[in-house]
Amino acid sequence: MEKKEIELSPIEATAYFWVNTIKYKVREIVICGTGDKNEAKFAEIFYGYTERNWRKVYLELIKYISKDVDHYIPKNHLDSFSQDTDINGHERLNDELSKITSQKIPDIRLVSNGGKDSVIYTTPSFVNIWHKSCGTTKLSTKYKPSYILTGDHKGLDFYNLLLSTIAVLKKENCNFKSVSILRKRFCKEYMKLSNSDENIDDITELFNSSFDKASFRGIIFGRSINEKYSSYFREIDFVELNDYMDLAHHYASVILQKGKDSNENSFCKTLKKNATVTKR
Repeated sequence: MEKKEIELSPIEATAYFWVNTIKYKVREIVICGTGDKNEAKFAEIFYGYTERNWRKVYLELIKYISKDVDHYIPKNHLDSFSQDTDINGHERLNDELSKITSQKIPDIRLVSNGGKDSVIYTTPSFVNIWHKSCGTTKLSTKYKPSYILTGDHKGLDFYNLLLSTIAVLKKENCNFKSVSILRKRFCKEYMKLSNSDENIDDITELFNSSFDKASFRGIIFGRSINEKYSSYFREIDFVELNDYMDLAHHYASVILQKGKDSNENSFCKTLKKNATVTKR
């Protein structure tokens, strides 16, 4: 059964907005390049951040933004604490990120190239976003579960292991594109090696949601309902995946049915008690 959306407070939603905005901006700078020294430094600071690092940033930002909102003195009844994505518009955010990272955060536009700037207005009871190009709307406070919001290590490990396996499959057999075979053999092997008490239907659902998440993020081309898929990994994607690669090679071998009768049994015995690699 699909997990319900998570309802965030206005302050939590604001923190989540900024974390995602920063993540996407870093990715854009790394992939597209930049001639701006401040942008290059900004990307360098956050380049090695994994989802576990981003969750820590999210939790710390909640504390800081809560204090900002509580201590803000409105100039009129419509006024509220705000931060702008444009340069010189988010000094408080930069200062707080500097404290969180222990590094001086350069001031850059926190919006995609060619995008329009926005202003986030936050109070204890609501959070609005002014899109400078098209007016003001409420910022969503409902989101699908993610590691940053929940701290769900199992879901994160599953997702990273699946992506790592897909990366290895692409390297070892670029013609492998079957979603159904990938799902069947990956889930079956996961059940074999893990200590999970979930049934195959639960694991299959986790596979589908993880696969579709990777599709949404532009790493996978295709959805879990399709028969075929393709993938495109960039260097920055492997920051999150490096710790999973040894196990991913085993999964890829099983999926491609390599050495089924020779090395698989001994490898399975070694891994059975520890199905995923988790950095705490």
